[in-house]
This record gives sequence, structure tokens and C-alpha cells, in this order.
Amino acid sequence: MQIRQLEYFLAVSEQLNFTKAARQLYVSQTAVSLQIKALEEELGVPLFFRTNRRVELTPAGKSFQEDARAILKRTQDAVERARQADTGFTGYLNIGFVKGFEKSNLSETLANFHAKYPNISLSFVRENVSGLYDAILSRNLDIVFNLQYSLDDMEDIDFITLRHYPLMAVVSTSHPLAHKTSIHRSDLKGYPLVDIVQRKDKYGEATTITNAFTRAGFLPDIQYVSDDIEISLLAVATGIGYALLPTYITDSITARDKVIAIPIIGEEEEMTLVAAWLKEYSNPALQKFLDDYVYPACQQNIIS
Repeated sequence: MQIRQLEYFLAVSEQLNFTKAARQLYVSQTAVSLQIKALEEELGVPLFFRTNRRVELTPAGKSFQEDARAILKRTQDAVERARQADTGFTGYLNIGFVKGFEKSNLSETLANFHAKYPNISLSFVRENVSGLYDAILSRNLDIVFNLQYSLDDMEDIDFITLRHYPLMAVVSTSHPLAHKTSIHRSDLKGYPLVDIVQRKDKYGEATTITNAFTRAGFLPDIQYVSDDIEISLLAVATGIGYALLPTYITDSITARDKVIAIPIIGEEEEMTLVAAWLKEYSNPALQKFLDDYVYPACQQNIIS
């Protein structure tokens, strides 16, 4: 049994027409007929009912169709893996992402990379902002998708801005602001806050957040602190307070969550998502990921 015979069989089984299948394969109808005949003789069963007017799959043909597709797919995968191994693109890539960013299309990007480079071993870490940047500096992670607060002074870290996400005020469905279609940050004055950050200022996180509230004319009344997005949303739904979250999280909110996301008006009311990595860290797999996905994403919003 030859791969070519399987390709010819599948073409005829899909077209149910020898002439159309031959055109699809850019060969003569005679060549297709001869390969199908040789395949049937090898299998010992007819694969098609043939009449002057129509072609149909026999029961054996219908059964063989699914297996033939699977055989071809496995063969193609094996060829691709061999080619990838031959190119030298093998290795590892340790990827970190800020908590909540798994709700974006990050998984699609990573799946595409894995399909293209199956010999690169991937590992993932979900962490808070400070933990991710610390992991880069300690060389425990190759690249992170993280929120930018103040990286300009971090000489050892390289980064590229991927996207700016609008900031949303997430409130319970019974909150006094729940009926609003948009608000200013100042409208949140007097309401308790569910904070999602750990109070570390190494990367400017706490300072940036405090400054944003100061510009609005007040400091938040923090009633609950959690570094887990799901727990924060639960606290909001319970009525403990509101939370400020980017749209890559709020876009996945459903009615079952019992919360409402309200846009916050203001040019600076957004969060910046960056890809960051250590400047002096040489990893061929990281460079491939940057070239194929991160740099294009900066231009096309592939990761969003």
C-alpha cells in the first residue's frame, strides 16, 4: 500500500467522481483508476460502486475512508517532525503570563507555535506581576506576558508593547453603579475596593495604581486583597467591593459571574501588556518565538 494510493482514494471518495479527482490531483483519470484498482486488489475488497452515472463508496470504502485520513495525517505529522528536527529547532521555552491573561487568545498563539515546532518543549507559569519579572531576572523564565508598570529603568530586561487594554470597573449586579454604561474613576469614590495586586513596589505597580487614584482626587478604601482573579471576581459578586480589571479578563465575564464590567472614561485608564525577556539570555527557541509570534503580534494584535 502506497501513500499515493491513499491520496487518490481520498480524492475520489470526496469527489465521488474519477474525472474531478484526477483534475484535483493533476493526473490523468487512467492513473487514478489504476491506483484505485491496485489498492482494491491489495485490500481484497471493492471500495467503490461504479456505474455509468455515479460513483459511491461501498461499506468497506466508507470504513476505509476514515482510516486512510488518519494514516495520511500521521504520515504528514511524522514528516513535519522529522523536518523540524533536521532544522535544529529543538530545545525548551519557559513561558510566564500574568494571572488572568489565560482568558485571552494566548492559548491559540502557543498552540500554533507548538504545532510548528513540536520539538521545542514548553512549560508555563501563571504568576503575579512582580513574580514574573523576578523569574526573568533569575533565569527561571525565558519570556513573560505581563503588565508594564515601570520597566524603563530595568536595564537587564528587554520588552515590547503588545497592546493597551481598556480598564473596566467590575461591580456586582446589585452595586449602585451597576446601571451605568460608563463612569469616571472619580465616581468610585466612597465605594470599597477589591484589590488584585500584592503590595510590592519594585516594578512600580503600587505607585502607578496609587497615582491613578490620586489624580482622581481620592485614595481607595481597600476592603479585600487577593492575587487570584477568580477569587477577586467572587469577592466582587459577593458585594465586598469593586475591582479594576483589563478587558482581556472582563471580555470573558458571563451572566453566571453575577458581576458587570463598566468602561472607565479617560485616556490613561488602560493597562499595557508587554512581552518581556532577559537581554543577555541566549536561547534559540526564544528567538524563534520572538521572530515568529511576538514581533508580528506587536503589529497585528495576534496576541489579544
